[in-house]
Amino acid sequence: MKTPLGSLWVTVVARADLPAVFALRHEVFVVGQGVPAAIERDELDDTAVHVGAYEVDPEAPAGAQPRLVGTGRLVGEPPEPGRVGRMAVRADARRGGVGTAVLRGLERAAMRRGHPGIVLHAQRHAADFYEKAGYTAAGPEFDEAGIRHVEMRKELPLVRPVTDADSAGLIELIGTTWGEYPGCVLDIDGEEPWLRAPGSYYAANGGRMWVAELRGAIVGSIALRPGPDDTAELKSLYVGAAARRHGLGEVLTSLVEDEALARGVRQLELWTDTRFADAHRFYARLGYTRLPGSRELHDLSNTVEYPFVKTFPYTADLAG
Repeated sequence: MKTPLGSLWVTVVARADLPAVFALRHEVFVVGQGVPAAIERDELDDTAVHVGAYEVDPEAPAGAQPRLVGTGRLVGEPPEPGRVGRMAVRADARRGGVGTAVLRGLERAAMRRGHPGIVLHAQRHAADFYEKAGYTAAGPEFDEAGIRHVEMRKELPLVRPVTDADSAGLIELIGTTWGEYPGCVLDIDGEEPWLRAPGSYYAANGGRMWVAELRGAIVGSIALRPGPDDTAELKSLYVGAAARRHGLGEVLTSLVEDEALARGVRQLELWTDTRFADAHRFYARLGYTRLPGSRELHDLSNTVEYPFVKTFPYTADLAG
């Protein structure tokens, strides 16, 4: 994403970079809010997943280091909810979307780890920020480090391997998504018969597929199908409308990329309908390159598709 000063990306912080995280937290909490230094750091920092938001100034000289402008941490072990805390944004970077980017990065990390939800203690003045991100209050206000807080919670989709029992849910997800675009028709038995037994189909063809489930409904999907030589194809990335803009697409894509790397794939390919403009921007943001040309499928939807590729080696992270 863009900020007033430059480009921002969010990633899990390497252990060697943790001193910068702790320095930013000290600046925000100890210096800025008067939190005692003795309680700002604790034993959970040693095992937590720390996420950082880094800003690159396009006017900076070549080789300049990115600036850490926001951070947060995730603690706990699945199947318990993850606990988010120590959300801090540098003063001159506030109101530019940094906090939202950090929170989404933490949610992506939680989904990757298999947490069914997130619990956090929000400072009372920040409760509206979390409400806009889908969190709800779960109890009365309380005092923590001399500051009024409220506990807030959010459910997260469970990402798991597909089974044949997911057929109806996948048909609903894909059919509804296609229905957002004029002329797109899901002809299951004529054109997409694999949807009748998706688990068996991918097992028989040497691929893998995952679905994201929330409150018993399938809200996301993605698959990898092996190709010739050292290639593979990314297939069936769909996220339902209600689950969008929370990083689920990035999480699902990273699963396919991790699987591709484990298989020694050097090039990951995909085809996407020319009408799916949002998907084109999503893939470009994640490092996929659109190739020249297109192909016609001659199906009921009169589909024309663009090819995209991503070449490895590639270090998958939680970039958003």
